[in-house]
Amino acid sequence: MYLTFDVGTTSVKTALYSTDGKLVSKVIKSYKLNSPSVGWYEVDPEIYWSSVIKGFQEILAKSGKAPGDIKSISGCSQGETIILLDRDDRAVRPAIVWYDSRARKEVEDLKKITDNDEFYRITGIQKIGTLWSVLKLMWVKKNEPDAFNKTSRIMLVEDYITYRLTGRFVSSASLLSTSGLIDIHKREYWDKTVDHIGIRDMLPEIIEEGSVAGGVLPAVAEEIGIEKGTIVVKGSMDQNTSAVGAGNIKPGIIAETTGSALAITITSDDPEFSSGTALPYQPHVIPGKYIILPFAETSGIVYTWFKDEIAGRDSIETSGRKATYDDLNKMASSIPVGSDGLVFLPFLAGATFPEDDSYAKGVFYGLTLKHSSAHMARAILESIGFMLKKILTYVEQSGIKVNEIRSMGGAARSGQWLQIKSDICGYPLIKMEEEETSTLGAALLASVKVGDYSSLEEAVSVIVKTGKKYTPDAKNTEAYTKSYSLYNELYTVLKPLFRKYV
Repeated sequence: MYLTFDVGTTSVKTALYSTDGKLVSKVIKSYKLNSPSVGWYEVDPEIYWSSVIKGFQEILAKSGKAPGDIKSISGCSQGETIILLDRDDRAVRPAIVWYDSRARKEVEDLKKITDNDEFYRITGIQKIGTLWSVLKLMWVKKNEPDAFNKTSRIMLVEDYITYRLTGRFVSSASLLSTSGLIDIHKREYWDKTVDHIGIRDMLPEIIEEGSVAGGVLPAVAEEIGIEKGTIVVKGSMDQNTSAVGAGNIKPGIIAETTGSALAITITSDDPEFSSGTALPYQPHVIPGKYIILPFAETSGIVYTWFKDEIAGRDSIETSGRKATYDDLNKMASSIPVGSDGLVFLPFLAGATFPEDDSYAKGVFYGLTLKHSSAHMARAILESIGFMLKKILTYVEQSGIKVNEIRSMGGAARSGQWLQIKSDICGYPLIKMEEEETSTLGAALLASVKVGDYSSLEEAVSVIVKTGKKYTPDAKNTEAYTKSYSLYNELYTVLKPLFRKYV
């Protein structure tokens, strides 16, 4: 049995898989982020840890598995989020979450030692921006010197869980790939940014994805309910691990994930750093390969926001209970294609690819007295389809052929949303048989290390299965043309206003 975790933006998924890749049990623990100022997002790292441990405990209790049944622990996490610990392994401040945009001044500071072209060719990140860990660290050093001076270890979220499990301070190139701290070709730290901040002695050792990070510490093993020394297999960023869980380990496969963020993953043998489309590259979990990973930072999290803050309040007032995703989907299904002219810009925490605009904001355009919360729900679903189409347009312009798309993430549970995306983009979308591809990908990495499969390729060929295909309705695809044009024009018109009225 493989015990796995995925520490996401607003929830932790823990899952148990059998050696043939079947999901035995799953637990999701949700939490909320703190936002002490506009564009700032933080969380106590202890919440990540306790959510993983509680998830493991519940899984083992539900499944009835004995401690010796667990062969390994492996996992993944969001990228870019930074955790700073002191000499006693206590957090010196809350974790700064990946889509936090406070480090705007630091963007200009970093441009004094490098430029977008060099930054892209070394790190694979197309532009210097507030998302990347290096900028967050620069902000802490400048604005919170006491916290920075107390820092002994700097790590990302999956590193933190691995450290708490094993006591070993390690990371991986694919997890660090969007930190701005590594040379993705050498899979080593990049001297220019690391030495600029002065953090070399605070950074973890880089080891290979899928290698053994260590054994579970005795006290932690007892708390979880597994044998001490159970191996912990080093994981990666959630999107990279999800790609493995979708079988995306060779060129020719395109996958999209709609979780809190929207991401496209494409496996590549040779990166092409074109100054035109500038697709972002990351190290694949497979040595020698790369993942092309354009993404948008607010996607499914926007639907969650609408459920909790708008539809949820209406639901409590009328029915006495909180709204669910099923409620929202039912509402949206009653609204025609195009949401009766209502268009939404889903940039509630800025816009990433291709806009690269941390100032961008969310906007409903075209509201009239005839529109309802159901229209707003539908417009949000369509807006994510528009984001996906815009990213795919850049992918195609770079010379990558799109035939079909494998869909992953929590949103893949909604056939309605998959159909909307297919209609907007004009491509078939294929749902994966196992929805939780991130934890499945972590299990696949572990399955090779414990010797159940001879290679990742063999494990993927045996375990990964595709499910239902959603094909575009030509009539709907044509109908979406006007809304998509308005979506793009609306951002272009509002872009200068986003910056002017911060």
